Amino acid sequence: MACLIRTDEELHVHLPELASCERISVDTEFHPEKAYFPKLMLLQLRADEGEVLLVDPLGPVNLTLLGPALSARPLLVHGGAADVQLLRRHCSATPCRVVDTQILAAFAGLGWPRRLQDLVAAVLGKGLDKQETLSDWSRRPLSAAQLQYAGDDVLLLEPLVRGLQTRVEGFGNTAFVEEALRESLGALLAPPDDAGVWRRVPGAHLLSEVERAALSELASWREAKARSLDCAAAHVVSDAMLFDLARRRPETLDGFRENRRMPSQVWRQHGQELLTVLARAEATAAPRALRRGADADALRLAARISAEAGGVAAEYACRDGEVDYILSDSGTGGWRVAALGEPFQDFLRGKKVIMHGGRLE
Repeated sequence: MACLIRTDEELHVHLPELASCERISVDTEFHPEKAYFPKLMLLQLRADEGEVLLVDPLGPVNLTLLGPALSARPLLVHGGAADVQLLRRHCSATPCRVVDTQILAAFAGLGWPRRLQDLVAAVLGKGLDKQETLSDWSRRPLSAAQLQYAGDDVLLLEPLVRGLQTRVEGFGNTAFVEEALRESLGALLAPPDDAGVWRRVPGAHLLSEVERAALSELASWREAKARSLDCAAAHVVSDAMLFDLARRRPETLDGFRENRRMPSQVWRQHGQELLTVLARAEATAAPRALRRGADADALRLAARISAEAGGVAAEYACRDGEVDYILSDSGTGGWRVAALGEPFQDFLRGKKVIMHGGRLE
């Protein structure tokens, strides 16, 4: 039975076990809609294989009391990027190590990304009810079904991690997992990369150099604006309109209205700022073009063929940013190229080609 914690006094009772355990399983329930920063609604913790703690952040409880323990102990999570950011924001925690079941699964022959219920079924042979995923976690009191759901998620993380680590070891991928986990945590703890968000705008790889410079500046401005307003970036300017502005680069407010689909609030609320950003982009060097097209597609296919036998999910090792790095003249691909196997390395050297039937020869 999980323990619901609403006050500092109730939390103090459990701080010693959190401070002395080997590692802490962590999950959160939050509402990501509309706001830039997701709204934390419930924090689930479990010290080793102890009692599940459900900490209610909407009650009069000081979450920063958890900061020292959550910073000093390895944390077990599933797809934990949002969880880590919420712990930093609400608990003043800076995790020293985060073990993510999705990343473990990517090196355990189970693919990436995988849902928690799928991993629990594959590794533990158990079912997991996810019907409360989209329920309203802001309502109080929380229902018995919500509390059961929240507790089950964190209850299964410890045995799931153990099972996944055994599979990773069986494939000989432990060193690669450690590299991937360190890299992932470093990215989560790094300052916001506003300069790189342009890469996520659909069609960014199609732009010319001057258009790419404009999109880079526009996307960076939008990210900072959304953060300052605590709203979703798309609520400031949508991706489609950002792309349009980068292509047309209007020099006056009237230029915004040349696209009949441009919402009036964009140029009314942000028009002057956007004109300033576009003018600055004219004197700014464009970021390096994204590598897309046949060479990137061939690289991903070769990675999938080569990595399958080694239990590595090429979808994780060869995401868009990693493809750019592997194909660049200045990079060697780091641990990714090694993890993807010798046939893939031979493909990069031009010693193997992709044959009909999905073979590297």
